[in-house]
Amino acid sequence: MATESPQTWFITGCSSGFGEGFVRQLRAAGDNVIATGRNAETKLAHLKDTGAVIMDLDVTEPLAEIAEKAKEAWSVFGGVDIVVNNAGAIISGALEELTQEELETGIKTNFYGPLNVTKAFLPYLRERGSGTLLYIGSIAGWQGNPGAISYTSPKFAIAGAVECLAKELAVVAPAIKLLLVEPGYFHTAAFTKLYHVPPRLPAYAEFNAASAAFEERVNGHQPGDVEKGVQRMIELAKGTGMAEGKTLPLRVPLGSDAVAGFRAKCEEGLKTCREWEEMAKSTDKSTGLRA
Repeated sequence: MATESPQTWFITGCSSGFGEGFVRQLRAAGDNVIATGRNAETKLAHLKDTGAVIMDLDVTEPLAEIAEKAKEAWSVFGGVDIVVNNAGAIISGALEELTQEELETGIKTNFYGPLNVTKAFLPYLRERGSGTLLYIGSIAGWQGNPGAISYTSPKFAIAGAVECLAKELAVVAPAIKLLLVEPGYFHTAAFTKLYHVPPRLPAYAEFNAASAAFEERVNGHQPGDVEKGVQRMIELAKGTGMAEGKTLPLRVPLGSDAVAGFRAKCEEGLKTCREWEEMAKSTDKSTGLRA
């Protein structure tokens, strides 16, 4: 029986968590992996024994530099089948205490980063006529939480961008698949790696104490299992396992808490539509287009 040819994956943010999980599971399955991250020689040293190709990449670099990395990556195995946009940064702090630089760091890493990686690979994928773009979003792309503006805002934005891109590529390159997976809380190092904005305003002292208490309560008790989550994301990208034979939506929740959050958000939206539909429709012109 013929064996399936190995696929080639390009993955950002591989130092720990989902990124590291992808590298280990994919290499164990025999796929080719180009694992990337900042200061890769040291921060990804623990992945060298997997046989993955290690490449230095900071997703906040200018597009021209990311494009050079994409060109280099494409040449390693003669192409890339699946691009995983996983790199991210979490900055915790209320809006009034965030500096412009802190706010922009979240946006550069969590929004511009995946978009520029996408722009760097799209010419190659379009020319070949196939490929998958996988984005690791978050439940934070559906619901806002206090102290998470620098993280939640770009997660909302990347969800909107991916929806736009999916409709663009449906016209110009319909064989390219897009998938936005939006996990809830998984047991990663996210809470230990997040950057806390220094206290700057006395008015937020109680707020900051409550935020710190929440993080301490959640850290180590997240319901999501990273290994299982990575396995499901691989199945979604490959159309195997629990995704086999199914038509995939563009956005897929991951984790029981993500499902609960998505459902609550959708029900809230439907409730708003029911209660305010008459007012909303009262603003239409009598001769305008109808939905």
